[in-house]
Amino acid sequence: MPTSKYYFILYKIIFDLNHTKLMKKALYFSLLFLLLISCKTEDNVAINKIDFDGISETIKPGDNFFEYVNKTWLDDAVIADDQVGVGSYSFLNIPQKELLENILTEVSSKNHEPGSIEQMVGDFYASGMDIESINKRGFQPLQPTFDKIDAINDVASLMTFVTNELSSGNGSMISMYVSPDNENSNVNMLHFGQAGLGLPDRDYYFKSDAATVAIQEAYKTYLTTLFTLSEQQDAEKSASIVYNIEKKLAESHKTRIERRNVKANYNKMSIADIDSSHPNVGWAKMLSQLKLEADSVDIKQPDYYSTLNKMLVSTPISDWKMYLKAGTLSNYADILSKPFETANFEYAKVLYGQSIQKTRAQLMVQKVDRQLGFALGQLYVKRYFNEDAKQRVLDLVNNLQKAFENRINQLDWMSDVTKEQAKEKLYTITKKIGYPDVWKTYDANIKRDDFFENVIALNQNAYRYNIAKLNKAPNRDEWGTTPSTVTAYYNPPLNEIVFPAGILQFPYFDITADDAVNYGGIGMVIGHELTHAFDDQGAQYDKDGNVKNWWTDEDYTKFKAKTQQMIDRYSSFTVLDSLHLKGALTVGENTADNGGISIAYDAFKLTEQGKGNTKIQGFTPDQRFFLSIARIWRVKTRDAYLSNYIKTNSHSPPIWRVNGPLMNFTPFYEAFNVQPGDKNYKPESERIKIW
Repeated sequence: MPTSKYYFILYKIIFDLNHTKLMKKALYFSLLFLLLISCKTEDNVAINKIDFDGISETIKPGDNFFEYVNKTWLDDAVIADDQVGVGSYSFLNIPQKELLENILTEVSSKNHEPGSIEQMVGDFYASGMDIESINKRGFQPLQPTFDKIDAINDVASLMTFVTNELSSGNGSMISMYVSPDNENSNVNMLHFGQAGLGLPDRDYYFKSDAATVAIQEAYKTYLTTLFTLSEQQDAEKSASIVYNIEKKLAESHKTRIERRNVKANYNKMSIADIDSSHPNVGWAKMLSQLKLEADSVDIKQPDYYSTLNKMLVSTPISDWKMYLKAGTLSNYADILSKPFETANFEYAKVLYGQSIQKTRAQLMVQKVDRQLGFALGQLYVKRYFNEDAKQRVLDLVNNLQKAFENRINQLDWMSDVTKEQAKEKLYTITKKIGYPDVWKTYDANIKRDDFFENVIALNQNAYRYNIAKLNKAPNRDEWGTTPSTVTAYYNPPLNEIVFPAGILQFPYFDITADDAVNYGGIGMVIGHELTHAFDDQGAQYDKDGNVKNWWTDEDYTKFKAKTQQMIDRYSSFTVLDSLHLKGALTVGENTADNGGISIAYDAFKLTEQGKGNTKIQGFTPDQRFFLSIARIWRVKTRDAYLSNYIKTNSHSPPIWRVNGPLMNFTPFYEAFNVQPGDKNYKPESERIKIW
């Protein structure tokens, strides 16, 4: 085991301690660690690398396995004032950003060859860190845009402005992107989705509970502050006008649950037809202005554009001008002077519960990662990625595919005809691990002293990059996430699974850990993403990424009945005492969680450790597998963040990503002797099994 890995483990221990009340024990554990790594036995490496120190013996595994594994950690963990949560999964991106900040601090301190990735990320970071220059400019960077808005005098000039702003990333009432045609995945087409809102979701405009009203008022205050800072007259009245326009647009929005219906959210229409039905939007003129060639486009939510078409003439132009100014201010508030940035944070504080603003360096790390993520990713991979992990994880993926095939073969509810189609799709999945084989490049002139202009230049580059794909075959080398991000995903139109370098680290994966820990960690994540190819949405795509029915009617009816069981079960779960999960919103992720654990377990049982019963730290291989599953979802969040998460996120919260699937999985019952009377016990007949 290379010395550099010892330092990574030590960093991990100290990082965990920094987020608990156990700081006084940091030195003890550090010294203990250094003592133990001097031992050369394989057992010591495994014991020392992977611990389950959050376990609470006062909680029965069958009552609440998530808390059994994590309770003492949850009790001690402290969420930093500038964060909304702490722990694994997305919050593992917090220490990731510290690594990225180290890179950016280094490269920004030197001169580099113009156009090199070091020059681009270094100078972009430096321009954003020049707070003095940014503050001196104040509102000035937006004045030219406001002048254009002030010149609007009719619907035609309004839509000309909206169209032109798309290329700079200033989206307002139009959401446009390029991706494969649902019915012909070999060709990219234009898709237009609903847009136009400032609150996170359409439901926020219509609920009247105290928490939602507080968010509504915070948003109105935010708009008023933005108008005041930009020296607009009647700021409060203007904010009210904008809010009312958004609320009318929100009435036409489909809910997040409705948007899960793949077929209902694909509506291929000819330009001639939609131009005729939406004359005020002016589709043909819009595409001509953007120099885009298309005979037809996908209007994902037609009701929204029908409503927009009517509102363009029923709403006064003066009101629309206020709406466009508000959208522009909100879109750019975080890159303007300190008062604008503060206003943006004060609104977010109510929405997510974060106490204080992140440091400027933290904010700029996020900005660089969003806009130059693949340039920064190359520097990250060179410094921090263990290349051996790539092959090891590929081996795990291959093993899980075999385990998934076995599970498909054993299904008692699916016919042989559909099974063959399912297995063909399973083995057609493209596997992307670590980082892209072909790195994305950026065509933008980044200057060290022009932060706002740098952002616009990168927005325009992103627009050109996206539009260049129109009417072409999809780029199958392209990645949808940066390599340093702690995430993973399945992409139905390309039938691919992606595991960036960021997630290939503890607690998800460690190349020196025993198989039980890795299969319960990254193995569960791999199984989760594989199952997405067969969840309620993924199952509607064939092996080539086309929305096409490859099921027999009888099999699909049985499948829908099983997913309904999943919806009903998860809808009964609560957080924050009485806030119910949205089973219909989270059904895809819940199906993937349940399938992921099952597939990962089957694959683990094919390993030598999985076949044996040798204990490590007093736990059997099966127990360590399940402990690892609970460990990877070790997360603690603020209540405000969790409340918004339940309302808007398609994933269940961490506690139910553990307890929900395990109450359906019989090997878990056997591993921890779960018995009738335990709170999460379910009779065999009530244990939901899809895949």
